[in-house]
Amino acid sequence: MRWLMGGQVYDVSTGSFRTADIGIAHGRIATVGSGARREHADDTIDATGLWLLPGLIDCHVHLTLPTDAGDPAASANRSDAAITLYAAGAAARTLHAGITTVRDVGGWNYVEMAVRDAVNSGSIPGPRMFLAGRLLSITTSTVEYYPGMYEVADGVDAVRVAARRQLAKGADLIKVMATGAMLSSETEDSRAIQFTLEELRAAVEIAHDNHKHVAAHCHALRGIENAVEAGVDSIEHCTFADDAVLRKMAAAGTTLVPTVCAGELLFRDPAAIASMPPHLLTRMAEFNDLHIDAIRRAHQLGVAIAMGTDAGTPGNHHGLNAEECVLLSLKAGLSPQESIRTATVNAARLLRQADHLGALDEGKHADIIGMCENPLDDITALTRVALVIKAGEVARDERGA
Repeated sequence: MRWLMGGQVYDVSTGSFRTADIGIAHGRIATVGSGARREHADDTIDATGLWLLPGLIDCHVHLTLPTDAGDPAASANRSDAAITLYAAGAAARTLHAGITTVRDVGGWNYVEMAVRDAVNSGSIPGPRMFLAGRLLSITTSTVEYYPGMYEVADGVDAVRVAARRQLAKGADLIKVMATGAMLSSETEDSRAIQFTLEELRAAVEIAHDNHKHVAAHCHALRGIENAVEAGVDSIEHCTFADDAVLRKMAAAGTTLVPTVCAGELLFRDPAAIASMPPHLLTRMAEFNDLHIDAIRRAHQLGVAIAMGTDAGTPGNHHGLNAEECVLLSLKAGLSPQESIRTATVNAARLLRQADHLGALDEGKHADIIGMCENPLDDITALTRVALVIKAGEVARDERGA
């Protein structure tokens, strides 16, 4: 039995801390309380002065995508070997930042599956990984930007085949392009729909029949409407949402994954901006404030929000993931408690892992992060993690730094 002693332990249900000890056995939380008996302690970690939270969950990453260049096309021809090595490094940086679980919503030629296997075997450090494989898309010139990420499927039957192919490769969910993308070719418009309602329904049918969930890339209003009607589980981005469709999302229980980092972190990175093609920079600048306003209104209207960064886009570096919680609080109107919920209990529910993740409760995975400051007083404390524990094992300990 391993013990974390004397830390301030966060309760996601009440949104408050209490002094408690956490006992860990076989990678899971065995007990939480104060004054616990410790006759069988194998080792003890003094957590005095630490504010302990469940490991954070990022529901929208692309571990295979490099973030330094502003032009997505610049990395289109990397070898699978180079991509695998990059993804392994990105996974390690993500874990060390306190993100103990990720949902990757578009990998590259399935190399991320090998990275997941290596993480699960303990060969390399990394977060728990829930993978979509290739994302499903209509025929578009943007495939040239991301040739290893896109699975082109035109028509209902082709969508079914493509969805089944991802599941056969080991996917945990299906990702569909309901609308155009921002970081796309000059001829693709993020305000236009891509998959039709019937095609989206086909993807949802295959996924749900196989006990998997569906993430829908959605900027355009009509694409969001179609995705909600088709029964997808999460809407990614939601840039051009109006109040009517947000109310439909709230009523349907459709989760919003906001990815505010994609725009905000880009504009903090001069190198990414300098190397970004003009048409992409114009789009990102024109729609960033509109995107944040949509997230703010979604929160006000009661839409469930699960944290997601889009880490892998230009300037949106792997390891900066907790910035999304900061931005949701400082820019989109969520309280610190609400922001933390997006990266814990809400994200766990979206992943269908509420029995295992998202809270420091008995029986759940012992994924625990610690900070030297109270994030309820200063939400930016989430970006300064001193202790990271995944499955009961210490992945990072910089309390003395």
